[in-house]
Amino acid sequence: MHNGPVMRTNIGDRAVDLPASLDGIRASLSEELREEFDREIGSALITDVPLIAARWSLPREARDEDEAMLQQLRNGDFSGFTGLDEPFPAGAGE
Repeated sequence: MHNGPVMRTNIGDRAVDLPASLDGIRASLSEELREEFDREIGSALITDVPLIAARWSLPREARDEDEAMLQQLRNGDFSGFTGLDEPFPAGAGE
């Protein structure tokens, strides 16, 4: 892990430290992914940089999980999701 600033978050049931700078994100990536990150961040609108950086700071497993959930929603499968007007299921957000 990069020795720069970090953010702590939960992924699944464990606490994870994520790089909290663009340099830290780059340092955490393989050379191949670093090139992809540089292309994406370099061509992004400045207003999109925080969202792109947040996504790239996540470990691959968390990005894959997010992509799987997005694909589920794109396919019209809303099982396991709660609408904005519905109460949270017991234990959610703990």
